[in-house]
Amino acid sequence: MNRRAVLASTAGLVSMAGCLSDDGPDHEYERGDIEIVIDGDEFDLSADRFQSEHADDYSMNFHLHEMDDHWYNDYPESGERITFAEGIDLLPEFAYEEADGEHAVTIDDTEYDGREDDTELTFFVDDEQVDPTEHAVRDGDSLRLEITTGA
Repeated sequence: MNRRAVLASTAGLVSMAGCLSDDGPDHEYERGDIEIVIDGDEFDLSADRFQSEHADDYSMNFHLHEMDDHWYNDYPESGERITFAEGIDLLPEFAYEEADGEHAVTIDDTEYDGREDDTELTFFVDDEQVDPTEHAVRDGDSLRLEITTGA
C-alpha cells in the first residue's frame, strides 16, 4: 500500500477539501493534467514541497495535491482566468518570468532560461504548442512544459 495514501495530515485534508466540496451552483473547481519534462525525463511533481498540503504559501488559483497528478484551480468569482505562465508561477518552489521575449522558469532554485543558447522551453496544451502568457487555463486542459538544455 502506498504510504502517502495512508498518511494524510489534518492540514492536508483541510486544504484539499476546497477542491472536493461543492460550495453551491455558482462555485466552480477546475482541474486537468500537468506534466513537466526536463531533457526527456518527467519531473516528479509528487514531492511534498510542491503540494498545497505541505506548502507554507500556496495559491488556490492554481495548485497541486498529493493524491494525483492533476492541477487544481478554484475558479475565481471575478471570472478572470489565469494563464499557463501565471499557473506555473503560482506553484510552490516554481517561478516564471518572461525576459527579452523568452521564457524562463525556476524550479527548486534551478533556472531554465530560454535566453541561453542551449536552453529551450516549450509549452503545450492538449499537445498543441501555445504561448503560456496568452493561453488561459481551462477545466480539463492537459498542460505540459518541456525543457531542453545542453546538458
